Amino acid sequence: MPHVQITWVAGRTPEQKRKIAEKVTLTLIEEGRAKRENIHVSFHDVPATDYAEAGVLVSDQKRAP
Repeated sequence: MPHVQITWVAGRTPEQKRKIAEKVTLTLIEEGRAKRENIHVSFHDVPATDYAEAGVLVSDQKRAP
């Protein structure tokens, strides 16, 4: 039973998550020979104030839009 957990900074739409879940599922079916009904994908949306990269909170990073 494959379980894929995606942890990222919050901000994706439900439609984006649907597409990602479907593509991850298809990859596990095609490449991992898993059964669709056994594949689980979970999304963990973390606020930018609670997620750091290279020791710096994402909320403190200057990012291009």
